[in-house]
Amino acid sequence: MLQALLVDAGGVLFNNITEETAFVPEIARRHRVDADRLLWAVQSSAHLYESGVCHVHDVLRGLLDEAGSPLVGAYDAEWVDRRYTDNVRCHSANVMELAEVAGEHPEVTLVLANNEAAHWDELKNQRHHHYRLFDHLCSSWRVGQVKPSAEYFAETLDRCGIDPREALMVDDRIAVITAARELGMHTLHISSPAVLRERLRTTVENLVGATPRIRTR
Repeated sequence: MLQALLVDAGGVLFNNITEETAFVPEIARRHRVDADRLLWAVQSSAHLYESGVCHVHDVLRGLLDEAGSPLVGAYDAEWVDRRYTDNVRCHSANVMELAEVAGEHPEVTLVLANNEAAHWDELKNQRHHHYRLFDHLCSSWRVGQVKPSAEYFAETLDRCGIDPREALMVDDRIAVITAARELGMHTLHISSPAVLRERLRTTVENLVGATPRIRTR
């Protein structure tokens, strides 16, 4: 019986900023460093800010310094934040679909299970208010662990009081889907944003095995 729906954000409810937008190349151009080198460095260092160990701006400053930027001393955090939020695209149809499925199945706990910097997680919520969809907020920085580590899943499931066999992981990354399956979780791979709208409702209803009810909370 399905008890919890764990949902990623980037690639599912929103676009993936570093992979799908010019956000990092824009930072590189502004600070006169090689864009490909900076993108590689940002992706390789993501665990530092996603785990909450370091603030994302401190990580970016350090990477620009390592890349030899002559303008690292003029790093403008507010400009970077504006470029980040301007590059965010909300898949509003997916948000609506998730809300409708949740409303039909109040017995299923909704969990935000994403990798993100605390600062940018909050910025997205200020603009799009996606936190309100969820019963539990288990972003990587809140848990102190990063997907797809076993530690992330163990801590998240423990916080929600859910057995892995009672959970459905919805994510766009194959590595996350594979790790979740190995733990005994049900999975739904979002290879493109449209997959959620095409398959979420049926997947949930098949796992719940019950007549939909209306969420009252």
